[in-house]
Amino acid sequence: MFFITILISLFPLAKSYSQDLNQNIYDKWNSIDNKIVNQTIDINDAIESLKVYEPLIRNFFRHKKGELLKRIDWVFPLKHYTSIYYRDDGNDYRLDGYDYFQGSNSKGHPAHDIMILDKNKDLLDDSTSEPVDVLSMSSGMVIAIDTNWKTGSLLRGGKFVKIFDVTNNGIFYYSHLSKVNVIPGDIVNAGDKIGEVGRTGRKAILADGKTHLHIAFLKSVNGYPLPEDIINDLRAAEQRNNTKR
Repeated sequence: MFFITILISLFPLAKSYSQDLNQNIYDKWNSIDNKIVNQTIDINDAIESLKVYEPLIRNFFRHKKGELLKRIDWVFPLKHYTSIYYRDDGNDYRLDGYDYFQGSNSKGHPAHDIMILDKNKDLLDDSTSEPVDVLSMSSGMVIAIDTNWKTGSLLRGGKFVKIFDVTNNGIFYYSHLSKVNVIPGDIVNAGDKIGEVGRTGRKAILADGKTHLHIAFLKSVNGYPLPEDIINDLRAAEQRNNTKR
């Protein structure tokens, strides 16, 4: 009887601890991600951390009643633009020894750059004189952001948002943003605004840099983010979007 009484008395404490862990997991992931980007963490430690965090993110997403969304229903990640074009006509995806845990010094270009019309580089669409919104392609949870990038920083991605897509088991990476409109822990649905297209990042900010969205999807394989080419997904979503416009 004494043993049972102890268990009952500890149950609320265990439940509270579990809730605290889930509530803070997105902040923990954001912290680890910052260390990965800046290469201030041992790679093995980073890998083990993501293996632990990923199932907790899934649980928290479900607890918050996040909506599951199949890959075929991903939306085009830009809104309020006159026209766009893909860098190298969509042939800019290159692995070249890329590794997620190389952070800002990673090799290759396992992503796609979507350019907007902005000849004077004021970060506004040339025809509308308005910013172009960046939308979440999928549903998921915001796990990492950068809102502090400043001109002169050597970090490649500039201001960015990373979203864990629970349905499709991977990380969306949206970078070179001028503004970030979400914080870690936010549950987003496909089509929700997460930022605005910009030119932040050590190369994008240069005189010959173009205003664009850099977007990548990294499938989680045993907690290890591995890039996938999503050009077909982007083109299909763009076609669906153009049909509605």
